[in-house]
Amino acid sequence: MLRVNHVFTGRRLVSAGCAALFCLAIYLPISAQVFNLAPAGKLAEATNTPFPEFSWDASSAKAIAKAFTSGWLDKNFPFRGVLIRWYNYYSASLFGSMSANSPVAVGKDGWLFLARDRTIDVLEEHRAVNPLSEAQLQGLAAGFEERRKWLAERGIKYLVVVAPNKDTIYPEYLPDAYRQEGKISRMDQVMEYINSKTSLDVLDLRPALLEAKKAAQVFYSTDSHWNAYGAFPGYQAVIERLARSFPGLKPMQASQFYPQEYTFLGGDLSFMVGIEELVTEHKILMLPKTPLKARGESTGLFKPGYSQAAQASVLDDLKLPKALFFHDSYFWEILGFLGEHFSRGVYVWVKPGLEGKQSLFDKELIEAEKPDVVVEEIAERFFLPPQPKVSAPGEAPE
Repeated sequence: MLRVNHVFTGRRLVSAGCAALFCLAIYLPISAQVFNLAPAGKLAEATNTPFPEFSWDASSAKAIAKAFTSGWLDKNFPFRGVLIRWYNYYSASLFGSMSANSPVAVGKDGWLFLARDRTIDVLEEHRAVNPLSEAQLQGLAAGFEERRKWLAERGIKYLVVVAPNKDTIYPEYLPDAYRQEGKISRMDQVMEYINSKTSLDVLDLRPALLEAKKAAQVFYSTDSHWNAYGAFPGYQAVIERLARSFPGLKPMQASQFYPQEYTFLGGDLSFMVGIEELVTEHKILMLPKTPLKARGESTGLFKPGYSQAAQASVLDDLKLPKALFFHDSYFWEILGFLGEHFSRGVYVWVKPGLEGKQSLFDKELIEAEKPDVVVEEIAERFFLPPQPKVSAPGEAPE
């Protein structure tokens, strides 16, 4: 009587099952691409370029070939965003790190820091290994001095406000590899030069934030920006500095507001690596105990160099000065407070200057608005000159 070899049969079943799983794994991505089954993974990168529609002409064939050779498939592979999202989440939560090319660094206690912004190596600059050259300091000051003189000829006050980097205020949460090595920070170097050799009025907000930090957390742990506990003392410092030229100005006090905290999704740094829905952050609002008086107004202005349409605020008190603000994304936490101090305020979010270039300075808008004061608010990383490059052995320094 023949006996069934159950061991052999079991091995065949296992082999068949493994082959089926292998085929499923091979065909799942292309099936997900064809039938649009893969969930969208949220990553702060340009991955939304559609695959060219197929047709039988030569131009379409070339476009499809280019999509494959130009890296389209690398950025649009099905499930790519989901896999990267979970990889980043577990790398951050379990191992306290990100991939070497990530724009975000994981610090101590789960804090996230901006490692790179466009061409700027933010955390390497924090180390202050290579001091700025005299030529770089002169170039930075000269650009702002030119703007100051142009405004002074028209009787307009000029103030530059520098909002500090998160790593500047909370270096204790940085990975040890990014601790400051230089004897003097790049921001200290710039401020010493400006205060000793120029007529510029530059408000460095580091002291205000470091003082506020003693009482509350002033930056979000998952965002590159300050929160309301940091922005409000920053706003107060701006008004106090402007009061030197406009004595009627007086900043509001924190006692005039109710701080309101609520739990929400993670901030912009968590969004950059696709984990904003997997982490939470305590968001903060400053709610006025009595209604604020300034009202918003549309300007209808949107020009090259603007990040969005210019906004305005109006207050029916002609004794107050008129102001024009050029600013970046830090500004949104303080904009609502500033309108209470100007008969008219205009607020223009401009794109940052890169590679040592300055951001837009809209002279046409200044001539049209005729403000009493122009304020430029700039994040520290965009205010500082680019990091000097280290020369290779035998190579002349730049």
